[in-house]
Amino acid sequence: MATAVLHSYDLIDFEEIPHPHLLVQPTPGAPVDTFTHYRHPNVGFFKFNSTALPHMHVMDMRWDIANDVEVLDSTPSDNIHINFQLDGHLYSQFNGLSHDLDMRPKRHNLIYTPDLGHTNLIKGNQLMEMLLISLDKHFFASIIGPNYRWSERVLHDLHHQRPFSGITGTQAITPQMLHLLNDIRTCKARGPMRNLLIQSRVLELIALEIEQFSAPSVANESLRPDETEKIFWLKTYLDTNFLADLTLTQLSRFCVLNEFKVKKGFKQVFGTTVFSYVRQLRMEYAGRLLRDSSMSVDDVADALGYEHAQHFSIAFKKYTGLTPSQYQQGKKPGLKAA
Repeated sequence: MATAVLHSYDLIDFEEIPHPHLLVQPTPGAPVDTFTHYRHPNVGFFKFNSTALPHMHVMDMRWDIANDVEVLDSTPSDNIHINFQLDGHLYSQFNGLSHDLDMRPKRHNLIYTPDLGHTNLIKGNQLMEMLLISLDKHFFASIIGPNYRWSERVLHDLHHQRPFSGITGTQAITPQMLHLLNDIRTCKARGPMRNLLIQSRVLELIALEIEQFSAPSVANESLRPDETEKIFWLKTYLDTNFLADLTLTQLSRFCVLNEFKVKKGFKQVFGTTVFSYVRQLRMEYAGRLLRDSSMSVDDVADALGYEHAQHFSIAFKKYTGLTPSQYQQGKKPGLKAA
């Protein structure tokens, strides 16, 4: 069957369902946790859940696609657009970008394309699910700040209204991102609590995206995409298991990479070694215990697995410049990076 060529406004009446790339005003009393259903005679069945919040528009879109379709969209938009592609395959071409976006399952990217027009090429006989986020560009600029080389470039492009994408191509959705995406898509809260929960999850997703985009390995071709994804799985594992007795052999088995690839890949992606990162997590945790609990230095040392409190004190001072007792007594500068 030939590919159907349609304009975006042929698919949906946007007076009833907001365009995902546009910011819209919240409607008081409107249902916020139910889907709007729509069937198009040629290209299948849609379900949308649209959440309008200050400075952002979040749309959970699910599309059971019947036939091949090419969707042309000329809707003007001066916003930041993020696509978390959860299922299905979407191939997009944007005016102003030098590269196309091949959006496959569990991939994401962020774009800014003030030039009009983009084309989506979609194969039929597939179920496509995505979470689309549009952000006011001034709000986005205010929250990222000029703290990374990546954000400095983005702010410069925004100032001159130059199109850009977070990276060339797409990036893997990490398990931590998937958890946040699931929280957004299944949120059952009502009223202000729902808005706060969704806003907080969206901001966490943006922070994780920037962490990925800023990683040195983004432009490094020595790691395959699936290997990079496994390195991010490993980091997520370390974030919750840093107090465990870890060995390189165990970590290698966990992420299904050889030990050399674990050591080299983690350093490439995050700019630090695996065990330097674990030490950073442990020392930051120790700092929180010393600052926020009534635990003694001996108790904190024991919680971190040190047999002798003196060994913990030496490690903590090496990391922070202060002994645990000094830190506990109020001389608490920010912990330095490993």
